[in-house]
Amino acid sequence: MSGNTNFGLDFSEAKSIASTGKPLEFTAKPKFDLRTLYAFTAPASAQRASGPCAIGTILHYHEIGWNHLPKDRHGHPLNDPYIHEIMRWAGCPDLLGGSMGTSPAAMLKGLRKAGLVANWYAGNTPQATLNLIHGELFEGRPVIVLIHHGPEGEPLLLEWEVVFNIENDTVSSKQANMVQQDKKRTIAEFTAQMTMNLQQLSCSVITARKD
Repeated sequence: MSGNTNFGLDFSEAKSIASTGKPLEFTAKPKFDLRTLYAFTAPASAQRASGPCAIGTILHYHEIGWNHLPKDRHGHPLNDPYIHEIMRWAGCPDLLGGSMGTSPAAMLKGLRKAGLVANWYAGNTPQATLNLIHGELFEGRPVIVLIHHGPEGEPLLLEWEVVFNIENDTVSSKQANMVQQDKKRTIAEFTAQMTMNLQQLSCSVITARKD
């Protein structure tokens, strides 16, 4: 999603986070190590494909896919055919004919179509959102987060990323638009980029788990 604050989005599915707002203490080691999470990048021919890449990363993590797609020698789907299939199958990007990226509703629809329990949380405080992300990671579930990449005060330039690790003061995520996908930010930088002036869309995260 990019370049406009009038998205025409349906916010009816955006959930609140029940939280005290205080930082949670995570002293035990997470149940699963997500640092080797396999992710996908946007094909050169695909515009605004961060949503399909995020969906594809989550589906692949949960071992959901298609047998007819070509795979590499490690069993991973080949990037471009896989992402194009996600785009066709999930009907995204969908905002303004795809020119503004993928809506939260389309993200939820795609994840749920694959049989996952998916929820969208938005409009919550940064601390409550960080607590939610940290809790999901602790349970071994990567989290999709909406990030604003534009300069402060500029129109929104939004992309979906998949957060897979928070360690000490560093948040690690997978970006769709980079060959070297791992993006590392301080918690302060990450918080600033997921917090937006459009409060309803601010701190947007999507969780997904198997039932």
